[in-house]
Formats: sequence, structure tokens, C-alpha cells
Amino acid sequence: MRKIYLIISCYALLSKSFSQMPCQAPLINQHYNSTIEVEQVGGAYDYTIPRSPVTIPVIVHVVWYNASENISDAQIMSQIEVLNRDFNAENNETTNVPAIFDHLIANLEISFCLTAITRRQSNISGIGNQFTNDAGVSKRRVCYQHLGGHDAIDPMHYLNIWISGRSDGAAGDATYPDVIQSNPAEDGVFIAPEYVGTLGSVSMPYHLGRTLTHEIGHYFNLRHLWGDGSGNNLCQDDDGVNDTPKQQYTYFNECPTHPSFSCGSADMFMNFMNYTNDACMAMFSLGQQALINATLGGLRAGLLDGSCEPVSSFFEEEQEDFQILGNPTRNEIRLFIPEKDPLKIAIFDVSGRLVWEEKGSGDGIVHLNGCSLNAGLFFLILEYPEKIMTKKLIIAE
Repeated sequence: MRKIYLIISCYALLSKSFSQMPCQAPLINQHYNSTIEVEQVGGAYDYTIPRSPVTIPVIVHVVWYNASENISDAQIMSQIEVLNRDFNAENNETTNVPAIFDHLIANLEISFCLTAITRRQSNISGIGNQFTNDAGVSKRRVCYQHLGGHDAIDPMHYLNIWISGRSDGAAGDATYPDVIQSNPAEDGVFIAPEYVGTLGSVSMPYHLGRTLTHEIGHYFNLRHLWGDGSGNNLCQDDDGVNDTPKQQYTYFNECPTHPSFSCGSADMFMNFMNYTNDACMAMFSLGQQALINATLGGLRAGLLDGSCEPVSSFFEEEQEDFQILGNPTRNEIRLFIPEKDPLKIAIFDVSGRLVWEEKGSGDGIVHLNGCSLNAGLFFLILEYPEKIMTKKLIIAE
């Protein structure tokens, strides 16, 4: 998160800005601020994991003011791929976790599937963090069609993510679980387009998709390791999780080396809930996993009933530059590509996983030889030096 909203018991929002901070989020509701107790058994931490692996359906709303904010479908899908690695401890950075912490690396067994992308051009610059008075109620503009944004879609059962420009310098923010009861229309995650995924318009050093990993951590009820506020809190606050050592610093815009000490112990600076550079983030802890599991068994339980089936048309602004012939198809994938040769033709599944690619060829009808896919929904991408074009591909049973 890259700034702070405070939520108090009556759910009034009080804006508090910290310009040096890369993220923004509400303070956790006191009801969900209990410490996760860890029983140490034989030198190892013992947790009870109360659920099976789950898949969370995601709806992305791209609300753009200028063309650079209208990021490509490929950039969005690269973000889904990052989430699926990070939340399943499949990211390469886990190998860099020092021995003192590596036994605490948690495979959260949470995957994400992309069920819809909506797109809308707004006439409001920096809409992502703007609020306005609407009939006597303060509302976040980007969450409402009539205020220049896009309405949430079934936030009880789908993780809604708004991608839009911001005027506050923050990379993103998220709502904590109690918002689904108090204000479901504004429940979800909010992120600036230059921090989405790993390609396209991403901005270093937060260019590897970890901003959204971090913000979804808040969405699932995790706090910063130093607690709330701007950091440098003289070790008076922490995240309420027992196996993440209390720390003083945010590590914003840093890639520290181990050991880095504060509050009397080495800091778990590589935890996703710090502000460390993306390349130096690596893990959630077992204690954080326990807290997320409790959230999925409580206020976020509705997500477990969501579906990965498409909610509606994925692409409201599909390009007409190429065609998929005979779509849906069964045995043969044929394209009509009127332009010059693309650099690459690639196919992704709804989880953002690359399932097929080859060097492109254009100027007419192209047969994708050797491409055998199971029935389902996919995204076919043509990559050119100056643009990326995407269409839905449906493989029929």
C-alpha cells in the first residue's frame, strides 16, 4: 500500500497521506486485529491449515483517462500469472530467503482466475483515488458508473480490481474484509496502471507485479509488518502476526541485505507486506497464511462460491486488426492476419498461464500447427513492436 485510510467503528473514512509511502489502505478493524498464536513444536512452527486449495475469481475494471492508462490485456494477464506464483510459493525469489526464515515460507494454496475485463474511458484525470459527495454521501468515484468510474460486479463472490490513474502518488490501495459488509460497492483493490504485471507500461522498481500481491494481502486482512502508519514507529506497533518479527522500517524503495536489524531482531524485509522493491520480495509467512485462512472462513467466505466462468464479454474494445476463423473451434486454429508479421503469437489460459507460443507470421490465413488445447476459454495474443492485440479463443468440447 502506498498511503493510509483509517476505518473506525462507524466506518467513516479519514484521509491521511504519507508522500514517501508507496501504498495506501484502511486501518484494520479492531475485530480482526487479534494476534495469530503459533505453537512451537520441536523447533518448528505448527499450524493447522483449515481448508483445501481454492481459486478466487477476479474481475478487472480498466478506467482510463488517457491512452497510456488503457493497458493491454496481456499486461493484465501477466499480473494474474504473478499472483498465482506468489500465492503458491512458486516464485523464484523464495530461493533467496535466508535460512532463519525459509521454514516459514507459506504456500497459501490460493490461485486466481480472470473472469472479466471491463473497460471505460473516464473524463476525470486521476480518478483512482478521488472521492466526491453524492447525495450527501462520500463516494469513491472509480467505483461508480455515474461518477465516471465502473460499478463493482458482485463483490461478495468476485475480487474486483480497479486499474486507473491516480493523483496522489500512490501505487495502490485495498479494502479490508469488513468493507464487504459496510460498503460493498467500494470493496476491492485499486492500482495504478504502471504497477500492473510485468510488461507494457510497468515502472521500476515496482515492475514485477508485487504491488497487487501486497494489496491483495490487505484485502485478505494482512497488515504491514511495521503495523500501520508511515513506519519508523519506534517498535510500538506491528502486524499482529506472531512469526513475522516486529520491525521499525518500511524498506520503501530499498533492496536490503540480510541481516537488517530493528526492534532487536533481524527483519523479514523480503515479506510481501513490506515496501521492499519488487525484485526483493519473496514470501508470505505461515502466520499470515493462518490469518488469511480465517478471513476466507469468515467475511471473505463468499469468494469460495464464485465461478471462473466468464461473467460477460471479456473485452469491450476488441481490435478488428485480426480474426480468429471459426471461433469457437475444435481441432484447428486458424487466424486471418492482414498486417505484417507479428513478433510472436501466444495463447494464455484464464489463469494467465502461457500454454502455447511461436514466432509469428502474417499477411493472410495462418494455421497454428501443433497447437492442441483442451476445451475452455483462452486468450490469443499477437505481439508487435509497437502494440499487443488480444482476442478470446474458445475451444469447444
